[in-house]
Amino acid sequence: MIKNIDDAGVPEKIETETSGNEAVRVILEFVKSASGEYGIDPSAGGLEFTSGTMVKGFPNRCRLKVWEPESNELMAWFYKTSSVPFSRDRYSYGGIVWDLDKVDLENVSGEIDEWLKWLDSGLDPETRPEKWESAFPFDIPK
Repeated sequence: MIKNIDDAGVPEKIETETSGNEAVRVILEFVKSASGEYGIDPSAGGLEFTSGTMVKGFPNRCRLKVWEPESNELMAWFYKTSSVPFSRDRYSYGGIVWDLDKVDLENVSGEIDEWLKWLDSGLDPETRPEKWESAFPFDIPK
């Protein structure tokens, strides 16, 4: 469930990021129907999800950002925001690369479910997705 789906800027952000991008639309629809609580950051580059879970008694700082840096390539990047309120630092935990010419979008629910479990865990290494990569050669949108 996306808890801020009707907040200012969120519907426009969803339209911008999903129009013409079936892979991002599939991810969004899966997150919308998931049992956990998620949010969308309308000011972030790409489509960025937050998790409403608590991690060790604190709000979850982890984020999942999806975008298409090149034609037919989708990135799912996992990171944590800084715990210092005024800092813009982001701590990368790597991500997933989809070759959109090879991904069967009809059968990705299990993979996206792994992503959300990792996000909800606070990026616990024990729950890291199977196809995770520690680094990839793309600029990450702010």
